[in-house]
Amino acid sequence: MTSTRTEPLFDRALGFIVDTAGWVAALSGLALVLVVGGNVLLRYLFNSGTVAMQELEWHLVSPIALMGMAYGMRHGGHVRVDFLYERLGPRAQAIIDVFSAVLMAILGAALIWFSIPYVEQSIMMGEGSPDPGGLPYRFILKAFIPIGFGLLLIQAIAQSLISYRQIFAENSAPAFDASNVAKQVGAGD
Repeated sequence: MTSTRTEPLFDRALGFIVDTAGWVAALSGLALVLVVGGNVLLRYLFNSGTVAMQELEWHLVSPIALMGMAYGMRHGGHVRVDFLYERLGPRAQAIIDVFSAVLMAILGAALIWFSIPYVEQSIMMGEGSPDPGGLPYRFILKAFIPIGFGLLLIQAIAQSLISYRQIFAENSAPAFDASNVAKQVGAGD
């Protein structure tokens, strides 16, 4: 779902937020590859390594997963059972998309609500690694929980608005188009 000038400004703004988070997740992925590669080189070539570098590996997974899930939803990379969905018309697909986006928004809001006290407690404690030589500021890692689900909530709202508009579009396609099914390469394409 690439942003275009024909999209309403609100949709483009929400898309920009989610796409920016996707870039942060991608850069975290690159950093993870570099850190893992560096740890392997340090361990096997120089017989050394640090606890902080090992902890950094799994600390980088948090922004990748939690910020990347909204990006995946925006660009259709999420998992969906397509064997029935692909055979439905655009209006029926939009109805299913609105329903699933509303459920995702409810889930995102609930997880934000329940994670806030968990993150607040970690910040108040100044939580860090319990291991000697580990990374301090573990609360930053935990703060990605409400941030990630907040981004998912934003994308769910955007998706529900887009799908809602599709339901009431004037030029709706037929309910089933057999020629379109034959062209499909695979699920999720």
